Amino acid sequence: MSKLGLLGYAAALFPAILQVRRSTWIAAGVGFLVLLGLTAWAAVALVGALWGQARNLSDAAPDVLREATRAAVGQVEVVVPGMREKLGEIVPALKAEQPRRDVSGTDVGPVARYPGLARDYWHREGREITVRYEGVADYATVLDYYVKGFAAQGYRQNLLSAAPDAERHEYLKDADRVGFVLAKDPKGEVKVTIVTVLP
Repeated sequence: MSKLGLLGYAAALFPAILQVRRSTWIAAGVGFLVLLGLTAWAAVALVGALWGQARNLSDAAPDVLREATRAAVGQVEVVVPGMREKLGEIVPALKAEQPRRDVSGTDVGPVARYPGLARDYWHREGREITVRYEGVADYATVLDYYVKGFAAQGYRQNLLSAAPDAERHEYLKDADRVGFVLAKDPKGEVKVTIVTVLP
């Protein structure tokens, strides 16, 4: 189309536009404003949803990265002993975690505490003493340690309950009775609870 043709088309359309009712123009204007408002609302909602997803990912990223790094350093430690300490000098976040401090109280029971576990709870009620130890250790190894330890002391085992992540035992020897509970949490920490009654 030439420019003259466009001008002729516009000249023919202009009188038709002037004959459209005012109410039709108002309805078209309101419809356009509503459509514009809905589009703006959808854009804000989409940006808000994407922002929320980004924040969730950014919050989780440091934990995932930290766990992946610790796992990788653990694998390297198997091949090159002492690597964790050397890397810890360069990257402080990779330093071996400080051992936990024992809470006040004394160890009870005929079997010595599993090496590496810390006493994190001690409670006495009358003659009954409850002690809990926790730390990072292999669940099956800790269980085997205590089962063999009680057996070596002449205790008879009475299994009360067992599940993949927790076991309850009662050990008996003459009038002596010791309660033993072993549990592990999703992070790989084990918790040993020993309940004994003083004579």
